Amino acid sequence: MMDKEDSYKQIAKSTGVVGGTQILNILIGIVRMKVLAILLGPSGVGIAGIFQTIVDLVKDATGFGINFSGVKKIAEVSESRDPKKISRNIKVLRRWALGTGLFGTFIIIGFSQYFSIFSFGNSDYTRSIIFLSIIVFTSTISASQIALLQGLRKISEMAKANLFGTIAGTVVSLPLYWWFGNKGIVPGMVLTSICAMCVSWIFSRKIKIQHVDLTISQSFKDGLGMAKLGFFIVVNGFVATLSMYIIRKIIISHLSLTSVGFFQAVWTISTVYINVLLHAMLADYFPRLTMLQNDNQASNKLINQQLEVTLLIGTPMLIGMIVMAPIGLNILYSASFDVAVPILRWQMAGSFFTLLSWPLGVLYLSKNEGWYCVISESLRQLFYISFVYFAWKYFGFNSLGIGFLLAGVVNVIFVYFSLKKISGFKFSLINIKFIIIFGTAVISILSLCLLFNGWLTYLFSFGVVLLFTIFCFKKLDQLIGIKQIIVNKFSLKNN
Repeated sequence: MMDKEDSYKQIAKSTGVVGGTQILNILIGIVRMKVLAILLGPSGVGIAGIFQTIVDLVKDATGFGINFSGVKKIAEVSESRDPKKISRNIKVLRRWALGTGLFGTFIIIGFSQYFSIFSFGNSDYTRSIIFLSIIVFTSTISASQIALLQGLRKISEMAKANLFGTIAGTVVSLPLYWWFGNKGIVPGMVLTSICAMCVSWIFSRKIKIQHVDLTISQSFKDGLGMAKLGFFIVVNGFVATLSMYIIRKIIISHLSLTSVGFFQAVWTISTVYINVLLHAMLADYFPRLTMLQNDNQASNKLINQQLEVTLLIGTPMLIGMIVMAPIGLNILYSASFDVAVPILRWQMAGSFFTLLSWPLGVLYLSKNEGWYCVISESLRQLFYISFVYFAWKYFGFNSLGIGFLLAGVVNVIFVYFSLKKISGFKFSLINIKFIIIFGTAVISILSLCLLFNGWLTYLFSFGVVLLFTIFCFKKLDQLIGIKQIIVNKFSLKNN
């Protein structure tokens, strides 16, 4: 077993590799979002958001969560060092991805008219939604290939596949938005998905596997284990995606498609930036936690270590985004999106509670306690939808952000007490201190930015961001020697 210092370094290494490429993905995404906002406007962004929600809804409902359960299965069999066993499970994963991808394709084609009527109030978008079926298939195949790389802990290859897929998709899709405007949304999304699939295939095909005789029926039986665990992932993802679908319907019922575009912009920013950490965390953290699933003491220790690093890296980022929300929306989209600034600030503050719950919630799946995962997400989304629905007359558009934060608090409470029951989990003393200090800072900066405006507010807020960044950097240096890592990195480049 790793000692404490090595464990922190492993966390930092995987976070650095995946997080670094995710940052590049974000920079590329900034260009893409900016072009979309300028060329398509808020309504075009809203249409693209609804299309993506439909894709996610069908993919989650028909994918059986194999992109996630596959990671767990591959990670488990890789520990056996048995090439035949590993090859067999890789083949099963690939066949299930092909089958579920085709299943999702047929579903979205069959229900395309219903999706159009329910989403837009008419059947005008039926043909466009039919073409979205291509994305369901290609993204399912791509996700399984990324899952294979992650399960085998080929973190660098996985990160490169995600990065190059994003670059290729951006290069081929942006001209379509330029030439065709809103009519280029679906072709652009399709080409982006195809590029991601091709790039992930290039990296995953390098994995050498032995020949294994495996019939279709055997593949189905062997894959049922993944599907059983994946069932919880399916329900979980479906609940989250359905929630966003309902939220967008609520916005349209009160306001317009343009307002959906404002919400889409906020949701994209808040989820994209937080996913830098979450994806970096899951890349190596989930396989490692899976290997410790039968050792509560070791798994709880790893959870606290991961949470500590996540808070130190994520908190300054969240505080900075709360302060810079107006600038961020202007840079990433346009001045017309300024109405969404308060919502973005509420959601970035709410993301602090996502940072708390994610390292803990991964234990559900590593211990095959998927029902807790479903209950946790259902509770969070039910609270969120209910708050937005009933509080709209009091808070209007801002209820979207307030509800997100409060739902995050509810989720953290449930996750903590359920993990205490499952594995006897307790926050470490240092994490309790960080949660109190960082949580107070996030809420204080949020309140300051919402209640006051002007250069003095920005000056003070930037000062707080700077102080927390320095503090977190020093703490990370104590844990993993981050200064020396940076010095060594530049020394190697100069030599």
